Amino acid sequence: MIYMLMQQTSRNLKIFLKDKANIFFSLMAPLIVLGLYILFLGKIQTDSLLSTLEKAGITGQEAIVQSFADCWMLSGVLASACITVPLCACGVMVQDRRRGIRADLLASPVPKWLPYSAYFCSVLAAGLILGIIVFGICLIWLAASGSWFLSFSDVLGLLGTIVLSVISSTTLLVFIVSFLRTEGAFTGLNVILGTIIGFLIGAYLPLSMFPKGVQYATLFVPGSYSAGLFRNFFMDGILEHISSTISPAFSEALFDRFALSLDAFGTELTMPIMALLLAATVVIFGVANIVAAMMRKKNK
Repeated sequence: MIYMLMQQTSRNLKIFLKDKANIFFSLMAPLIVLGLYILFLGKIQTDSLLSTLEKAGITGQEAIVQSFADCWMLSGVLASACITVPLCACGVMVQDRRRGIRADLLASPVPKWLPYSAYFCSVLAAGLILGIIVFGICLIWLAASGSWFLSFSDVLGLLGTIVLSVISSTTLLVFIVSFLRTEGAFTGLNVILGTIIGFLIGAYLPLSMFPKGVQYATLFVPGSYSAGLFRNFFMDGILEHISSTISPAFSEALFDRFALSLDAFGTELTMPIMALLLAATVVIFGVANIVAAMMRKKNK
């Protein structure tokens, strides 16, 4: 059974990875975050922070401020990739349904759970593979730009967050996509989610800049907790550097302004709580996937 699961998972993964256009579109949201940052968001943020420092009589901190903005941008890139890549990898499920391949698999002499498990494993594998590749590019960016303030524990924390984020996205998206019957519906979901996810997780603008109602709405998006964890790991080192070289008060103000902790109806959500909530989504939608699979089996 394990061999069959591995073979089916490999088949699904190869179909996704061979489609270069699909891979490109799976990285569209992270590329948009990066593009907007390079074109104007990065300049707006750095100019605003430098202006604040100048009003306080502090000058000559362009490099530090630029490093801070780089870390914030890369957290949004990585958080977006952990959502959009698993979503696009789910397209194999819809293609197989339309072509009747899923029905053939279910009619073949294999356990009924195997095709669904293989889809889940392939989506998870695709998310982890491309997520780690994007992470590697982020590290190269930081090193090349002189913005490296990560400790070894930060790197390990980022890797752990990638794994947890991809598992969370996979359980949620496999559950949603399993109900889609046409490629048109899947394309619609892909376009909508790819367009708004950057706003929902604070990849374009800090969540603190949105109205309270919008901030509270993002609490129901698991990706918000992923982005929060990525921000903390990416930006902890640079904030400590800012605290020691510029001002502890300025560092604390940046922590609040750029939403390194989330406001849940007046309660501050710290890193352990965000990780716990993200893990809770894995359990909830993992169970939902099992129940949905059992219901389909019962109805056939």
